[in-house]
Amino acid sequence: MSNKKRQNSSLRLEEKYSVRHAIVNYYLALMFTIFPLFASNAYFNIRHDKYYFFIILTSVVLISEFLIILYVNLGKDGVNSSPNITTSDNTWYKNFSLPDWAMLALLLSSIVSTVLSNYPIDSVFGTAGRNNGLLLISIYVGIYFLITRYYYYKKYVFFALAAASAAVYLLAILNFYYIDPLGMFEKLTDSKTIVDFTSTIGNKNLLSSYICITLPIFITMSVHTKKTSYRAVYLILSGLGFMSLMTADSDSGILGIGIFLIIYFIWYSRKISRLKRYFLSLSVMLISAKILRLFSLIMNDRSKGMDEFQEIFVFSNIGFILIAVTAIITSLLYFIDYKKPGIVLSKAVPVVLGIIAVLCVTGALGAVIYFSCIDTSAELGRFESILRFNDKWGTHRGFMWIRSMWIFGDSSIVEKLFGTGPDTFYYAFQPYFNDLQKFGDSSTNAAHNEYINYLITIGIAGLASYLAAVGGVIARAVKAARKNPIAIVCISAVICYSVQAVVNISQPITTPLFILFMALSEAASRKSKSM
Repeated sequence: MSNKKRQNSSLRLEEKYSVRHAIVNYYLALMFTIFPLFASNAYFNIRHDKYYFFIILTSVVLISEFLIILYVNLGKDGVNSSPNITTSDNTWYKNFSLPDWAMLALLLSSIVSTVLSNYPIDSVFGTAGRNNGLLLISIYVGIYFLITRYYYYKKYVFFALAAASAAVYLLAILNFYYIDPLGMFEKLTDSKTIVDFTSTIGNKNLLSSYICITLPIFITMSVHTKKTSYRAVYLILSGLGFMSLMTADSDSGILGIGIFLIIYFIWYSRKISRLKRYFLSLSVMLISAKILRLFSLIMNDRSKGMDEFQEIFVFSNIGFILIAVTAIITSLLYFIDYKKPGIVLSKAVPVVLGIIAVLCVTGALGAVIYFSCIDTSAELGRFESILRFNDKWGTHRGFMWIRSMWIFGDSSIVEKLFGTGPDTFYYAFQPYFNDLQKFGDSSTNAAHNEYINYLITIGIAGLASYLAAVGGVIARAVKAARKNPIAIVCISAVICYSVQAVVNISQPITTPLFILFMALSEAASRKSKSM
């Protein structure tokens, strides 16, 4: 049998729903439901609760799948009996994509980083950081390859995500008004901790990270799903997700969702049938923000409070103007699509919109550079915390980013290439702990920028591998979306998380879900090739 015929035979076999597919789907359902809601002792040890849950469940699934694959591929006499494996010509690697190779490179560079590290034990388990050591990275790579090879689309997986997310969102909204149905606040004595922690995710920045993974899924599903009843469910979830984003009061979430909405507006701009649903979801989210104002009136404004930007949507009259604008646009688009269904605009439309978006981003970055390096004395008022990058910028993220670059610049060639060891930022940043105390912190174990954190801990090799994996997954999913819409749905979570990661941290509470959607996106891309 020729290689081409053997490959086609392999594709046909993979189309059949088997035990291997079922295990992957059940695993995803458990990760999308129990994982976000699991907390054994309120907020105490919540990171370790989710870390061990993910490690144990994923390890069991990986081992189970390995044994099943071994049993299926090998006959009783121990010889290969499956056409899926071609041991004679060893061409298995030809099916590897760029993200596949990048994930292997990430694992290899992390292993080298661990071996060369002065803190090998901490590098393996990430005990000096957020448990993002070699062990967790290895699990990430393992589950990535399993899902990309054996995921089979089933609606209940996304329904599971919808159910758990609804619970997370509702708890976040209730907790914002100090309503604590699960008794999560009872054991907390520090008022600041009560304000910063919410729902079953933990810190409000991590809740924003969770929202950046799930909310884009529901928005895009509301656009692509064909059944009206399903669309209604996803629209409701979009509204709840936006409400919880307002209560999270985190700039990282606003950044992630904002960039996602711009990118997908450009993506949907050609087809009126999709653009109308996109604006419908925007209208629902903006209306939902005003519902929070109603809750605030009922609660006599007894809440944790929110930033000025979020108040625009919730309390300001500008929010009503935005609702009116999106509602009018939505109505017009529905009317146009009703009169002339199937309209597809010129390719120049997304190109022009993309150019405008790039110019806006470039202008914003130029303004930051100007007021940070040239005109450092101009009064900027409330915009100073955004437009002037210094040690105080971003709740003293500027301090950590600047010192991180100093650390990288002073490091040896080997450390530049492979870092100090996975999740060992704590040790690298120790020389600046005394200076950090002026901001009220005695230490830190993360750069609060995932990419800088990877640069310091696993070096250029590790960061380059990670970026290649993420970038490759996104590029392939965009190409595959024409045949398989689920690709553009799953990649929305990857894009949004990757944006918020610029000002947030990787950890075993939300990052595992990000890895799962990376794998699902790649699985959709692989699937599109057999369509």
